[in-house]
Amino acid sequence: MSSSTPTRRQLLRAAMFTAAGASMPVWVRAAAIERNPNFLNDAFSLGVASGDPTPDGAVIWTRLAPLPLAPGGGVDPVPMEVRWEVAEDYKFRKILASGKTLARPESAHAVHIELRGLAPNRPVFYRFHSGAATSPTGRFTTAPAFGSQLDRMRIAWAGCQHYEQGYFTAYQDMVEQQPDLIIHTGDYIYESSWGPQIRRHAVPEALTLEDYRATHALYKLDPDLQAAHAAAPWLYIWDDHEVDNDYAGDISEKPDVDPKDFYQRRVAAYQAYFENQPLRRRSRLTSTGEMKIWGLNSYGNMANIFLTDGRQYRTPAACPTEHDRGGNLVPENCTDLTDKNRTYLGKTQERWLGGVFGRGPARWNLLVQPTLFSPFNGAKVDDEPAVWTDGWSGYPESRQRLTNLFAQRKNANPIVLGGDTHCYWVGDVKQDYGNENQKPVGAEFVTTSTTSLRGGYDAISSLLPQNPHIKHFDNREHGYGLLDLYHDRAEVDLRVIDTPLNRAGSKAHSQAKFIVEAGKPGIVT
Repeated sequence: MSSSTPTRRQLLRAAMFTAAGASMPVWVRAAAIERNPNFLNDAFSLGVASGDPTPDGAVIWTRLAPLPLAPGGGVDPVPMEVRWEVAEDYKFRKILASGKTLARPESAHAVHIELRGLAPNRPVFYRFHSGAATSPTGRFTTAPAFGSQLDRMRIAWAGCQHYEQGYFTAYQDMVEQQPDLIIHTGDYIYESSWGPQIRRHAVPEALTLEDYRATHALYKLDPDLQAAHAAAPWLYIWDDHEVDNDYAGDISEKPDVDPKDFYQRRVAAYQAYFENQPLRRRSRLTSTGEMKIWGLNSYGNMANIFLTDGRQYRTPAACPTEHDRGGNLVPENCTDLTDKNRTYLGKTQERWLGGVFGRGPARWNLLVQPTLFSPFNGAKVDDEPAVWTDGWSGYPESRQRLTNLFAQRKNANPIVLGGDTHCYWVGDVKQDYGNENQKPVGAEFVTTSTTSLRGGYDAISSLLPQNPHIKHFDNREHGYGLLDLYHDRAEVDLRVIDTPLNRAGSKAHSQAKFIVEAGKPGIVT
């Protein structure tokens, strides 16, 4: 069988399989499975990826897509057998685990293998086969055993990678830095086109499941992004552009969008997101259209990493306008802002954080969230002080509950990681940002964008004197953040590239470096 246009017979067979499902006799279902497919093009064009490492395994992922931008990825609409193997060495001479599974058309022929039984803190290699096709080789290291001693841990984090606005060259340097773990803070894809373009999206705006599938496939075709996925395990949170700009829960930013239509769009976006990332079965879309991405990942005695979802469960934006329910600058006297029931993460996530944050043997506790956590003062509307409602400043009571939590867990060493704003931000986290003399309760680092544009450097810089908790700001360069954790300190390197407009010859360097000392929350100055 080839990956060209399906024959009428093949389509009828797939339709019978889909319609009858599990009620079909075993011999009929077996006949509808391609156990030795023949692909005319590269079946593994989207590469491989690993994610969510544990002390005994991780998730390994691939997706059959010989024609990645075509409907169905250019694969016949029947289940395809995929074999996988994990080895101690790059040449796969010593196999540690192997097996086979089915890549199904209803999941865009994506494969998610949840590995178990491996040794902790161990580098391994993995690959996939289907028919005569073999995938690229990926590598990941299992997490250390719970509470075990670590001397150092290296984490890279990135966000905001608009495909049209540049090449993902920042990942070249990231791979060279050999992180133990890569964290993405959101806007992994962009649902629509905007700004200057050096390459084009597959569709002008993603609205349907096939649109989102094609968009994810296009991003995965970037060779530097593929290389980063193959080099280390990833953890993920999302922001808005994985679905639609400035959405909140099940509400679009556009007042004229029917909630039922937006719900269907969100379901399609979530489904495509799951299909195209190395996520566990627990993150699969539920019958109510929800998808769980938040949770805790532990790394020995060094770090607890708290992944959060700031989109799916948030209260709608404060004081929306007649024409825009998304982010807006609104006066500080907007009555919604003082409502203690409004929440950025949702009550369930807040209760979860309150119960587990800062507990356990980990030296550092990292809160991974999408955007700038601390306030940035100075904006005005009609000469009145104003706040931006799409970020944490639009949910000040929710932010206060978290800063209070940081203060209560005195030995937690909190570090907040974020993205979204296309800027580097470094600052002290405080219970009372209006009190310059108050000691910090944590430190915050926000990465700039991988490619996505942002202007207004001079205007933003002019407001820095009104924000003494901000120790560094810059939005003129693109890159990512590098975090080295030790028992006595955390070192942060803000890495930037020369340009995202040219894949070849774009070199990276450090824009600035910072230290946080264990037991002394805040930035060392």
